[in-house]
Amino acid sequence: MNVSAGFLCLILSVAVGCEALKQVTTFDVKPNAQHSHHSDQLSGVKCVFSWAAVGGTNEGWAMTMTMNEDGSLSCTIERPEKASYLFFMNFSASLMKTELANAQIFGKSGLLKPNEYKVKGDTVNHVDGKFQSSISRIVITSKTKRADL
Repeated sequence: MNVSAGFLCLILSVAVGCEALKQVTTFDVKPNAQHSHHSDQLSGVKCVFSWAAVGGTNEGWAMTMTMNEDGSLSCTIERPEKASYLFFMNFSASLMKTELANAQIFGKSGLLKPNEYKVKGDTVNHVDGKFQSSISRIVITSKTKRADL
């Protein structure tokens, strides 16, 4: 049975609030210069964060997936306690099986410059030679009204 995410969220918000469609996982970003990833899934959509980083020691990070009231999905990837001190060699974040409507990437100094990353389809990636190696938070949001959620 196909149920639109917005309708599902509306029904759940009456009973338990739309916050019921939120899930958080934690993971470590290890500064070993190796390509690593963390993923989670909500309502059949997988959020994947991939990176390679150097400098310092492991940092605790969190991935929060949220079903929004308009039927879109958001994935927030962040270091919750404080800004990251790691040097990111590269990164990508994806909401698989969707098309991204929005991507915001924050570094130590606030929002990254638009030329430091690119959005294509369901993924946001760093841009070689432009990315300044700082990430503290990534927020990606899918377009609304996925019929197959």
